[in-house]
Amino acid sequence: MDHSVTTKRLVFFSILLLLLAVPPATYGQAAQAANAEQIQALQKKLDALQSQMGEVQDELQRLSGGTSQPTHVPADLGSAIVAEQQNEKSQAEAELTPKQKEVGQVTATYRTFAQDPLAAPRINNEPLDPRFPGYFRLPGTSTLLRIGGYAKTDLIYDLKPAGNADSFIPATIPIPAPASINNSTISVRPTRVNLDFLVPTQSGDSYRFFLEMDFFGTNATTPRLRHAYGQAKNFLVGQTFSNFMDPDAGADTLDFQGPNAQVSIRVPQFRYSVLVSKMTTFSISAEKPTSDVAFTTPEFNATPNSPSPDGTLKLRREMEGGHVQLSALFRSVAAFLPDGRHEAVFGWGFNFAGAERLWGKDTVVYQLAYGNGIERYINDTSGLGIDAAVSSLQNPHIQALPVVATYGALQHFWIERLRSSAFYSYVQVQNTVAEPGATYHQGNYTGGNLIWNPFGSLTVGGEFLYGWRVNEDKSSGNAPRIQFSAKYNFVRTTGLAGQ
Repeated sequence: MDHSVTTKRLVFFSILLLLLAVPPATYGQAAQAANAEQIQALQKKLDALQSQMGEVQDELQRLSGGTSQPTHVPADLGSAIVAEQQNEKSQAEAELTPKQKEVGQVTATYRTFAQDPLAAPRINNEPLDPRFPGYFRLPGTSTLLRIGGYAKTDLIYDLKPAGNADSFIPATIPIPAPASINNSTISVRPTRVNLDFLVPTQSGDSYRFFLEMDFFGTNATTPRLRHAYGQAKNFLVGQTFSNFMDPDAGADTLDFQGPNAQVSIRVPQFRYSVLVSKMTTFSISAEKPTSDVAFTTPEFNATPNSPSPDGTLKLRREMEGGHVQLSALFRSVAAFLPDGRHEAVFGWGFNFAGAERLWGKDTVVYQLAYGNGIERYINDTSGLGIDAAVSSLQNPHIQALPVVATYGALQHFWIERLRSSAFYSYVQVQNTVAEPGATYHQGNYTGGNLIWNPFGSLTVGGEFLYGWRVNEDKSSGNAPRIQFSAKYNFVRTTGLAGQ
């Protein structure tokens, strides 16, 4: 045998025996060592990325004006998002919850189909519901937004011609009445949409901007601006309910217009409110003037103008069982005459209104307004051109017309989701001897309804209305109306006005 071959075989078998003698764990330990080095390197990269992400978050917080957040990346991103949302909600409640309550329980819970109380400005921008339901924070800001309003459809059936097809306005009842005919319509014009912005401040109060539109524009469903106002530090600018009006004392009607005697108008204005004592506020405003003058005589045809803004004062007292409000209006009603003369008369008025809880959830609302030259502010007489009229044909000078406007309404709950309201409203103008016989003198508005909230945000109801009008020459006309309405609120809240 060749010695070289034998030597090679011995070396080969020796290496094989050596390999077999090495424990298998040795290979595993080598692999684990390699893996550990890789994990350590990846961990260093992850730590670097986390540090960079934390720096980015801190910079974003600094630029957005917020407070810095923890710079670590949570392991459970979903839990972190939920926790952040809960944190933002608790911060919003802490920032917005009023320090002291200035809205009474009845004001906060009184329900109306029209939901006007939700749009009304409040002292310190206090909400009707301190839980702020429906608000959400706009990403990257401290501003909260609530999208509200409702979709409403009215089915209206007139047993006699009633004048206005969409709203029940006794002043439009035709005299003499046309041939006895029936009329019906279906309208979505009362549908409205609103945006309510709240911006918390470091001092603990908030800024509010409110925007609302409906579809009572010049055409069938043209959008119309209802509210567009901002309020901060109780200084209000923009268009909203007149300071002379009490939107919390409105009757709960399906009819869009409501009682013909109600002081109801939205105007551009400057307003400032102050808290006199706990739950008592005082407000003063300068409002857009309009001289509602449209009279004609053989001598002249009036051309109205407005020498100065209308001024109002309001004192309001909130109580747990209701509220009372006394407001005053001062204005100048003026007109240019074709012979070149210009005349202006002083207009003034007072409005006492309020709400009172009787028993359970039953509530009575009321209003008594009286003044000279304030017809523009009253539902039935607004737009008739009778703020002022010629005093006499022998002495053709304008005179502010006295007017009285009063109504009362009782809201009764049969069960939690079923309620009714009964109401009566009356307006009378003291005309001059120079006015034509067909001039409006008196209007009456009465009726009752049944309103049901069967489920969710759906509210339906039926209502019977009856009105009559009397002219200066004692001629009269009347009209009965039946109305069915259905409404879906865009935001559903529990125990809040407007459900």
